[in-house]
Amino acid sequence: MIKCLKMKNAALPKIVIVGRPNVGKSSLFNRIIGARSAIVESASGTTRDRLYADIKWKGKQFTIVDTGGFEEAKEGDIARLVLGQLNAAIKESDIIFFVAEAVEGLMHQDVELAARLRKTSKPIYLIVNKVDDKSMVIKAMEFFELGLGEPYAISTISGTGIDKLLDDVARDMGQPAATDEIQSVKVAIVGRPNVGKSSFLNSVLKEERVIVHSAAGTTRDSVDTLFVYNGKHYMLIDTAGIRHNAKLKESADFYSSVRSNEAIKRCDAAIMLIDGFEGLREDDSRIINIIVKEGKAILIAVNKWDLAEHADVPVYTEMLIKKMNAIKDYPIVFISSKTGKNVNSGLALIWTVYEKSKMVIGPDKLAELRKALNNTNEMTRKRIKFQFMIQRSAEPPSFVLGLKDVGVISEHTKRYVENFIRGRFDLTGVPIRITYNESGKPVT
Repeated sequence: MIKCLKMKNAALPKIVIVGRPNVGKSSLFNRIIGARSAIVESASGTTRDRLYADIKWKGKQFTIVDTGGFEEAKEGDIARLVLGQLNAAIKESDIIFFVAEAVEGLMHQDVELAARLRKTSKPIYLIVNKVDDKSMVIKAMEFFELGLGEPYAISTISGTGIDKLLDDVARDMGQPAATDEIQSVKVAIVGRPNVGKSSFLNSVLKEERVIVHSAAGTTRDSVDTLFVYNGKHYMLIDTAGIRHNAKLKESADFYSSVRSNEAIKRCDAAIMLIDGFEGLREDDSRIINIIVKEGKAILIAVNKWDLAEHADVPVYTEMLIKKMNAIKDYPIVFISSKTGKNVNSGLALIWTVYEKSKMVIGPDKLAELRKALNNTNEMTRKRIKFQFMIQRSAEPPSFVLGLKDVGVISEHTKRYVENFIRGRFDLTGVPIRITYNESGKPVT
Protein backbone atom coordinates (compact mmCIF):
# COMPACT_ATOMS: atom_id res chain seq x y z
CA MET A 1 0.00 0.00 0.00
CA ILE A 2 1.30 3.46 -0.92
CA LYS A 3 0.87 6.06 1.77
CA CYS A 4 1.15 9.73 0.80
CA LEU A 5 2.05 12.42 3.30
CA LYS A 6 1.60 16.16 3.00
CA MET A 7 5.07 17.18 4.14
CA LYS A 8 8.58 15.88 3.62
CA ASN A 9 10.02 13.92 6.53
CA ALA A 10 13.03 16.06 7.39
CA ALA A 11 14.31 13.43 9.83
CA LEU A 12 14.98 10.81 7.14
CA PRO A 13 18.47 10.42 5.64
CA LYS A 14 18.68 12.30 2.32
CA ILE A 15 20.26 10.75 -0.77
CA VAL A 16 21.07 13.40 -3.39
CA ILE A 17 21.64 12.40 -7.01
CA VAL A 18 24.31 14.49 -8.77
CA GLY A 19 26.11 14.31 -12.10
CA ARG A 20 26.63 16.03 -15.42
CA PRO A 21 23.73 16.36 -17.92
CA ASN A 22 22.29 13.38 -19.77
CA VAL A 23 23.79 10.63 -17.62
CA GLY A 24 20.37 9.40 -16.48
CA LYS A 25 19.90 10.99 -13.08
CA SER A 26 16.15 11.49 -13.50
CA SER A 27 15.81 8.03 -15.04
CA LEU A 28 17.48 6.57 -11.95
CA PHE A 29 15.22 8.63 -9.70
CA ASN A 30 12.13 7.37 -11.55
CA ARG A 31 13.37 3.78 -11.45
CA ILE A 32 13.90 3.98 -7.70
CA ILE A 33 10.51 5.48 -6.83
CA GLY A 34 8.84 3.03 -9.21
CA ALA A 35 10.78 0.00 -8.01
CA ARG A 36 9.55 -2.59 -5.54
CA SER A 37 9.51 -0.10 -2.71
CA ALA A 38 6.94 1.80 -0.70
CA ILE A 39 6.66 5.42 -1.70
CA VAL A 40 5.86 7.39 1.39
CA GLU A 41 5.80 10.78 -0.27
CA SER A 42 6.49 12.48 -3.57
CA ALA A 43 6.50 16.26 -3.65
CA SER A 44 8.29 19.18 -5.28
CA GLY A 45 11.03 20.76 -3.23
CA THR A 46 11.53 24.43 -2.54
CA THR A 47 13.98 24.66 -5.45
CA ARG A 48 12.27 24.13 -8.80
CA ASP A 49 14.91 21.77 -10.22
CA ARG A 50 14.78 19.32 -7.32
CA LEU A 51 12.25 16.57 -6.71
CA TYR A 52 11.90 14.71 -3.43
CA ALA A 53 10.49 11.24 -2.75
CA ASP A 54 10.47 9.34 0.53
CA ILE A 55 11.29 5.67 -0.02
CA LYS A 56 11.26 2.53 2.10
CA TRP A 57 13.64 -0.27 1.05
CA LYS A 58 14.50 -3.41 3.00
CA GLY A 59 13.10 -1.85 6.17
CA LYS A 60 15.11 1.38 5.81
CA GLN A 61 13.52 4.73 5.01
CA PHE A 62 15.23 7.58 3.23
CA THR A 63 14.53 10.61 1.04
CA ILE A 64 15.77 10.50 -2.54
CA VAL A 65 16.45 13.90 -4.15
CA ASP A 66 16.72 14.51 -7.90
CA THR A 67 18.72 17.55 -9.03
CA GLY A 68 19.16 19.34 -12.32
CA GLY A 69 22.13 18.60 -14.54
CA PHE A 70 25.36 20.54 -14.20
CA GLU A 71 25.50 22.36 -17.52
CA GLU A 72 28.69 23.26 -19.35
CA ALA A 73 29.68 26.78 -18.35
CA LYS A 74 31.99 29.44 -19.62
CA GLU A 75 35.15 30.20 -17.69
CA GLY A 76 34.19 31.81 -14.41
CA ASP A 77 30.66 30.33 -14.41
CA ILE A 78 31.66 26.82 -13.34
CA ALA A 79 32.83 27.99 -9.93
CA ARG A 80 29.52 29.75 -9.29
CA LEU A 81 27.63 26.68 -10.49
CA VAL A 82 29.55 24.33 -8.23
CA LEU A 83 29.45 26.62 -5.19
CA GLY A 84 25.74 27.23 -5.71
CA GLN A 85 23.76 24.21 -6.82
CA LEU A 86 26.31 21.48 -6.09
CA ASN A 87 27.25 22.74 -2.64
CA ALA A 88 23.60 23.27 -1.73
CA ALA A 89 22.76 19.70 -2.77
CA ILE A 90 25.74 18.25 -0.92
CA LYS A 91 25.08 20.32 2.18
CA GLU A 92 21.59 18.93 2.65
CA SER A 93 22.58 15.35 1.82
CA ASP A 94 23.56 12.46 4.05
CA ILE A 95 24.54 10.25 1.11
CA ILE A 96 25.55 11.14 -2.46
CA PHE A 97 24.72 9.19 -5.61
CA PHE A 98 27.31 10.33 -8.16
CA VAL A 99 26.00 9.29 -11.59
CA ALA A 100 28.10 9.01 -14.76
CA GLU A 101 27.54 6.98 -17.92
CA ALA A 102 29.49 4.40 -19.89
CA VAL A 103 28.67 5.32 -23.50
CA GLU A 104 30.66 8.57 -23.57
CA GLY A 105 32.95 7.26 -20.85
CA LEU A 106 34.96 9.28 -18.37
CA MET A 107 34.63 13.01 -19.10
CA HIS A 108 36.52 15.96 -17.65
CA GLN A 109 33.31 17.12 -15.90
CA ASP A 110 33.23 13.78 -14.08
CA VAL A 111 36.82 14.25 -12.93
CA GLU A 112 36.14 17.79 -11.71
CA LEU A 113 33.00 16.78 -9.87
CA ALA A 114 34.70 13.75 -8.28
CA ALA A 115 37.56 15.94 -7.01
CA ARG A 116 35.08 18.18 -5.21
CA LEU A 117 33.04 15.31 -3.82
CA ARG A 118 36.13 13.64 -2.36
CA LYS A 119 36.60 16.69 -0.13
CA THR A 120 33.30 16.00 1.63
CA SER A 121 32.78 13.61 4.51
CA LYS A 122 29.60 12.21 2.94
CA PRO A 123 29.38 8.58 1.78
CA ILE A 124 29.59 8.52 -2.03
CA TYR A 125 28.21 5.78 -4.26
CA LEU A 126 29.72 5.96 -7.75
CA ILE A 127 27.12 4.85 -10.31
CA VAL A 128 27.84 4.26 -14.00
CA ASN A 129 24.63 4.20 -16.04
CA LYS A 130 23.91 2.95 -19.58
CA VAL A 131 25.69 -0.35 -19.02
CA ASP A 132 23.05 -1.95 -21.21
CA ASP A 133 25.08 -4.96 -22.32
CA LYS A 134 28.16 -6.91 -21.21
CA SER A 135 30.43 -5.08 -23.65
CA MET A 136 29.93 -1.89 -21.61
CA VAL A 137 31.13 -3.42 -18.32
CA ILE A 138 34.79 -2.79 -19.18
CA LYS A 139 33.93 0.83 -20.04
CA ALA A 140 32.40 1.19 -16.59
CA MET A 141 35.70 0.10 -15.03
CA GLU A 142 37.34 3.28 -16.38
CA PHE A 143 35.66 5.13 -13.53
CA PHE A 144 37.90 3.44 -10.96
CA GLU A 145 40.28 6.29 -11.83
CA LEU A 146 38.05 8.73 -9.96
CA GLY A 147 39.26 7.32 -6.65
CA LEU A 148 35.74 6.72 -5.33
CA GLY A 149 35.87 2.95 -5.12
CA GLU A 150 34.24 0.32 -7.31
CA PRO A 151 31.48 1.74 -9.52
CA TYR A 152 27.98 0.32 -9.58
CA ALA A 153 27.30 -0.65 -13.20
CA ILE A 154 23.58 -0.12 -13.85
CA SER A 155 21.06 0.29 -16.62
CA THR A 156 18.06 2.52 -15.99
CA ILE A 157 16.49 1.06 -19.15
CA SER A 158 16.44 -2.55 -17.93
CA GLY A 159 16.82 -1.86 -14.19
CA THR A 160 19.96 -4.00 -13.97
CA GLY A 161 22.10 -3.30 -10.90
CA ILE A 162 19.67 -0.94 -9.16
CA ASP A 163 18.42 -3.50 -6.63
CA LYS A 164 22.03 -4.28 -5.66
CA LEU A 165 22.73 -0.56 -5.22
CA LEU A 166 19.74 -0.07 -2.93
CA ASP A 167 20.51 -3.26 -1.00
CA ASP A 168 24.02 -1.96 -0.25
CA VAL A 169 22.71 1.46 0.78
CA ALA A 170 20.21 -0.13 3.18
CA ARG A 171 22.94 -2.37 4.59
CA ASP A 172 25.42 0.47 5.01
CA MET A 173 22.91 2.64 6.83
CA GLY A 174 22.91 0.22 9.76
CA GLN A 175 21.55 1.61 12.99
CA PRO A 176 21.46 5.37 13.55
CA ALA A 177 24.64 6.53 15.25
CA ALA A 178 24.43 8.27 18.60
CA THR A 179 24.65 12.02 18.14
CA ASP A 180 27.15 12.37 20.96
CA GLU A 181 29.53 9.70 19.66
CA ILE A 182 33.13 10.90 19.77
CA GLN A 183 35.32 10.21 16.78
CA SER A 184 38.64 8.76 17.86
CA VAL A 185 41.50 6.67 16.55
CA LYS A 186 41.30 3.12 17.93
CA VAL A 187 44.77 1.98 18.98
CA ALA A 188 45.57 -1.60 19.94
CA ILE A 189 48.61 -2.08 22.17
CA VAL A 190 50.04 -5.44 21.16
CA GLY A 191 53.09 -7.56 21.77
CA ARG A 192 54.13 -10.85 23.27
CA PRO A 193 53.93 -11.39 27.05
CA ASN A 194 56.21 -9.38 29.35
CA VAL A 195 57.28 -6.74 26.83
CA GLY A 196 55.73 -4.02 29.00
CA LYS A 197 52.22 -3.48 27.58
CA SER A 198 50.71 -2.90 31.01
CA SER A 199 53.45 -0.48 31.99
CA PHE A 200 53.03 1.37 28.70
CA LEU A 201 49.28 1.73 29.23
CA ASN A 202 49.70 2.92 32.80
CA SER A 203 52.32 5.42 31.67
CA VAL A 204 49.94 6.73 29.01
CA LEU A 205 46.95 7.07 31.31
CA LYS A 206 48.42 8.43 34.52
CA GLU A 207 49.48 12.02 33.74
CA GLU A 208 48.45 14.96 31.54
CA ARG A 209 45.53 13.04 30.10
CA VAL A 210 41.79 13.49 30.43
CA ILE A 211 39.86 10.24 30.70
CA VAL A 212 36.65 10.96 28.84
CA HIS A 213 34.97 7.60 28.93
CA SER A 214 35.60 4.00 29.94
CA ALA A 215 33.19 1.29 28.84
CA ALA A 216 33.16 -2.38 27.92
CA GLY A 217 34.11 -3.10 24.33
CA THR A 218 32.53 -5.50 21.86
CA THR A 219 34.94 -8.30 22.75
CA ARG A 220 34.17 -10.00 26.04
CA ASP A 221 36.37 -8.84 28.94
CA SER A 222 37.98 -6.06 26.93
CA VAL A 223 37.75 -2.43 27.93
CA ASP A 224 38.11 0.48 25.53
CA THR A 225 39.48 3.58 27.23
CA LEU A 226 38.87 6.90 25.52
CA PHE A 227 41.14 9.78 26.45
CA VAL A 228 42.32 13.09 25.02
CA TYR A 229 45.93 14.00 24.33
CA ASN A 230 46.90 17.27 22.65
CA GLY A 231 43.30 17.82 21.63
CA LYS A 232 43.01 14.48 19.86
CA HIS A 233 40.79 11.58 20.95
CA TYR A 234 42.33 8.13 21.32
CA MET A 235 40.59 4.86 22.09
CA LEU A 236 43.03 2.37 23.62
CA ILE A 237 42.09 -1.25 23.12
CA ASP A 238 43.45 -3.85 25.51
CA THR A 239 42.13 -7.40 25.50
CA ALA A 240 42.98 -7.96 29.17
CA GLY A 241 41.04 -4.86 30.13
CA ILE A 242 42.48 -1.38 30.59
CA ARG A 243 42.14 0.10 34.04
CA HIS A 244 43.18 3.65 34.84
CA ASN A 245 44.75 2.89 38.19
CA ALA A 246 45.44 -0.82 38.15
CA LYS A 247 48.02 -3.14 36.67
CA LEU A 248 46.91 -5.43 33.88
CA LYS A 249 47.37 -9.18 33.57
CA GLU A 250 48.41 -10.43 30.15
CA SER A 251 47.45 -13.65 28.45
CA ALA A 252 50.09 -16.41 28.62
CA ASP A 253 49.97 -16.89 24.87
CA PHE A 254 49.10 -14.14 22.40
CA TYR A 255 48.26 -16.55 19.60
CA SER A 256 45.85 -18.68 21.64
CA SER A 257 43.88 -15.60 22.65
CA VAL A 258 40.98 -14.82 20.36
CA ARG A 259 40.59 -11.53 22.16
CA SER A 260 44.03 -10.34 21.06
CA ASN A 261 43.25 -11.08 17.43
CA GLU A 262 39.91 -9.32 17.78
CA ALA A 263 41.70 -6.27 19.18
CA ILE A 264 43.82 -6.07 16.02
CA LYS A 265 40.77 -6.48 13.80
CA ARG A 266 38.87 -3.74 15.64
CA CYS A 267 41.67 -1.20 15.76
CA ASP A 268 42.58 1.55 13.31
CA ALA A 269 46.27 1.34 14.18
CA ALA A 270 48.52 -0.79 16.36
CA ILE A 271 51.47 0.02 18.59
CA MET A 272 53.70 -3.04 18.48
CA LEU A 273 55.84 -3.27 21.62
CA ILE A 274 59.20 -5.02 21.44
CA ASP A 275 61.42 -5.75 24.44
CA GLY A 276 64.51 -3.67 23.74
CA PHE A 277 66.63 -5.73 26.09
CA GLU A 278 65.72 -9.08 24.50
CA GLY A 279 65.50 -7.84 20.91
CA LEU A 280 63.27 -9.04 18.09
CA ARG A 281 62.00 -12.59 18.61
CA GLU A 282 60.19 -14.91 16.24
CA ASP A 283 56.89 -14.28 18.02
CA ASP A 284 57.34 -10.54 17.48
CA SER A 285 57.71 -11.08 13.75
CA ARG A 286 54.61 -13.26 13.65
CA ILE A 287 52.52 -10.60 15.44
CA ILE A 288 53.74 -7.92 13.03
CA ASN A 289 52.69 -10.14 10.13
CA ILE A 290 49.21 -10.49 11.65
CA ILE A 291 48.88 -6.70 11.84
CA VAL A 292 50.07 -6.28 8.24
CA LYS A 293 47.65 -8.97 7.04
CA GLU A 294 44.78 -7.07 8.67
CA GLY A 295 45.93 -3.91 6.90
CA LYS A 296 46.40 -1.81 10.03
CA ALA A 297 48.79 1.10 10.43
CA ILE A 298 51.77 0.18 12.64
CA LEU A 299 54.20 1.88 14.99
CA ILE A 300 57.10 -0.20 16.32
CA ALA A 301 57.86 0.81 19.92
CA VAL A 302 61.10 -0.60 21.34
CA ASN A 303 60.43 -0.63 25.09
CA LYS A 304 62.76 -0.87 28.11
CA TRP A 305 65.26 1.42 26.42
CA ASP A 306 66.33 2.55 29.88
CA LEU A 307 67.99 -0.87 30.25
CA ALA A 308 70.02 -0.27 27.09
CA GLU A 309 71.71 3.01 28.01
CA HIS A 310 74.79 2.41 25.91
CA ALA A 311 73.00 1.00 22.85
CA ASP A 312 73.29 2.90 19.60
CA VAL A 313 69.91 3.65 17.98
CA PRO A 314 71.06 3.42 14.30
CA VAL A 315 72.91 0.17 14.98
CA TYR A 316 69.94 -1.30 16.85
CA THR A 317 67.57 -0.23 14.06
CA GLU A 318 69.79 -1.87 11.47
CA MET A 319 69.79 -5.05 13.54
CA LEU A 320 65.97 -5.09 13.63
CA ILE A 321 65.75 -4.65 9.87
CA LYS A 322 68.32 -7.39 9.32
CA LYS A 323 66.15 -9.80 11.33
CA MET A 324 62.91 -8.69 9.61
CA ASN A 325 63.31 -6.66 6.44
CA ALA A 326 59.68 -5.46 6.42
CA ILE A 327 60.36 -3.39 9.57
CA LYS A 328 62.06 -0.76 7.42
CA ASP A 329 58.59 0.21 6.14
CA TYR A 330 57.38 1.20 9.61
CA PRO A 331 58.45 3.96 12.03
CA ILE A 332 60.39 2.95 15.11
CA VAL A 333 60.36 4.84 18.41
CA PHE A 334 62.56 3.93 21.38
CA ILE A 335 60.67 4.29 24.66
CA SER A 336 60.77 3.54 28.34
CA SER A 337 57.41 2.85 29.93
CA LYS A 338 59.14 2.92 33.31
CA THR A 339 60.50 6.46 32.97
CA GLY A 340 57.95 7.72 30.43
CA LYS A 341 60.64 8.53 27.88
CA ASN A 342 59.22 9.07 24.36
CA VAL A 343 55.79 7.67 25.30
CA ASN A 344 54.21 10.96 24.23
CA SER A 345 56.12 10.81 20.96
CA GLY A 346 54.60 7.41 20.33
CA LEU A 347 51.07 8.77 20.76
CA ALA A 348 51.71 11.64 18.36
CA LEU A 349 53.36 9.35 15.81
CA ILE A 350 50.60 6.72 15.79
CA TRP A 351 48.11 9.46 14.97
CA THR A 352 50.25 10.58 12.03
CA VAL A 353 50.61 7.03 10.76
CA TYR A 354 46.85 6.44 10.96
CA GLU A 355 46.17 9.62 8.97
CA LYS A 356 48.49 8.30 6.26
CA SER A 357 46.48 5.07 6.07
CA LYS A 358 43.42 7.10 5.05
CA MET A 359 45.25 8.76 2.15
CA VAL A 360 43.31 9.03 -1.10
CA ILE A 361 45.51 9.94 -4.06
CA GLY A 362 43.91 11.88 -6.90
CA PRO A 363 43.82 10.56 -10.48
CA ASP A 364 46.28 13.21 -11.71
CA LYS A 365 48.91 12.27 -9.13
CA LEU A 366 48.42 8.57 -9.87
CA ALA A 367 48.93 9.27 -13.57
CA GLU A 368 52.14 11.15 -12.79
CA LEU A 369 53.36 8.30 -10.59
CA ARG A 370 52.60 5.73 -13.29
CA LYS A 371 54.57 7.69 -15.89
CA ALA A 372 57.51 8.13 -13.53
CA LEU A 373 57.44 4.41 -12.70
CA ASN A 374 57.41 3.48 -16.39
CA ASN A 375 60.48 5.67 -16.95
CA THR A 376 62.60 4.02 -14.25
CA ASN A 377 65.56 1.91 -15.35
CA GLU A 378 63.98 -1.09 -13.63
CA MET A 379 60.86 -0.94 -15.82
CA THR A 380 62.53 0.08 -19.10
CA ARG A 381 65.17 -2.65 -18.72
CA LYS A 382 62.45 -5.28 -18.27
CA ARG A 383 60.23 -3.65 -20.91
CA ILE A 384 57.37 -3.31 -18.48
CA LYS A 385 54.88 -0.56 -19.21
CA PHE A 386 51.90 0.06 -16.95
CA GLN A 387 48.89 1.33 -18.88
CA PHE A 388 46.73 2.48 -15.99
CA MET A 389 46.87 2.91 -12.23
CA ILE A 390 43.91 3.36 -9.89
CA GLN A 391 43.41 3.45 -6.14
CA ARG A 392 40.81 0.90 -5.17
CA SER A 393 40.42 1.92 -1.52
CA ALA A 394 42.07 3.35 1.61
CA GLU A 395 42.78 1.91 5.09
CA PRO A 396 45.00 0.42 3.84
CA PRO A 397 45.77 2.18 0.55
CA SER A 398 45.10 -0.35 -2.21
CA PHE A 399 46.15 0.11 -5.82
CA VAL A 400 45.60 -1.64 -9.14
CA LEU A 401 48.20 -1.47 -11.93
CA GLY A 402 47.23 -2.56 -15.43
CA LEU A 403 49.58 -4.00 -18.05
CA LYS A 404 49.46 -6.35 -21.02
CA ASP A 405 51.00 -9.40 -19.36
CA VAL A 406 50.92 -9.82 -15.57
CA GLY A 407 53.20 -12.85 -15.93
CA VAL A 408 56.25 -10.60 -16.29
CA ILE A 409 55.84 -9.25 -12.76
CA SER A 410 58.35 -11.02 -10.52
CA GLU A 411 58.53 -10.81 -6.73
CA HIS A 412 61.52 -8.50 -7.09
CA THR A 413 59.48 -6.21 -9.36
CA LYS A 414 56.58 -6.21 -6.91
CA ARG A 415 58.86 -5.09 -4.11
CA TYR A 416 60.40 -2.41 -6.34
CA VAL A 417 56.96 -1.03 -7.23
CA GLU A 418 55.89 -1.02 -3.57
CA ASN A 419 59.02 0.86 -2.52
CA PHE A 420 58.53 3.33 -5.37
CA ILE A 421 54.96 4.11 -4.28
CA ARG A 422 55.97 4.35 -0.62
CA GLY A 423 58.77 6.77 -1.39
CA ARG A 424 56.60 8.92 -3.62
CA PHE A 425 53.78 9.41 -1.10
CA ASP A 426 55.56 8.86 2.24
CA LEU A 427 53.51 5.83 3.29
CA THR A 428 55.86 4.82 6.10
CA GLY A 429 53.91 2.93 8.72
CA VAL A 430 51.11 1.85 6.41
CA PRO A 431 50.65 -1.57 4.80
CA ILE A 432 49.74 -1.12 1.15
CA ARG A 433 48.03 -3.48 -1.27
CA ILE A 434 49.04 -3.70 -4.94
CA THR A 435 47.36 -5.96 -7.47
CA TYR A 436 48.18 -6.35 -11.15
CA ASN A 437 45.49 -6.58 -13.79
CA GLU A 438 45.75 -7.45 -17.48
CA SER A 439 44.59 -4.52 -19.58
CA GLY A 440 41.19 -5.08 -21.21
CA LYS A 441 39.99 -7.34 -18.43
CA PRO A 442 37.57 -6.18 -15.70
CA VAL A 443 39.36 -5.09 -12.52
CA THR A 444 38.84 -7.79 -9.91
